[in-house]
Amino acid sequence: MEIPFEEGDLIKLKQHAEFSKRKMDFIIPSIQNPKIIIESSYLSTTSSGQGDKAKTEISINSLIKRYYPNTTFIGFVDGIGWYVRKNDLKRMIHAYDDVFTFHEDELRRFESLLIKVLHL
Repeated sequence: MEIPFEEGDLIKLKQHAEFSKRKMDFIIPSIQNPKIIIESSYLSTTSSGQGDKAKTEISINSLIKRYYPNTTFIGFVDGIGWYVRKNDLKRMIHAYDDVFTFHEDELRRFESLLIKVLHL
């Protein structure tokens, strides 16, 4: 779709939550004007760190809602590692405004969300 994006630290989180923030995978269209923030987690194996990852994403969602209330926080969550750890997956899903997998139908649904949010 040739939509611009950046990766990195959100400015307000860097200023107000330096020790809680994290580098974002995709910021659409830019760090200065985020409309959609995307985090991606594809796991082919399981680990105890999945629970920590879910807790971190929930915390990040709270910060995004506080400092960027008009931004949509999206998660791409896929892979057998998440399927096996269902409780961690449930927590992870609640961290986002919407969640997608890399399945073709889900990618079409994501494209529709982009069109809606970005008014394309």
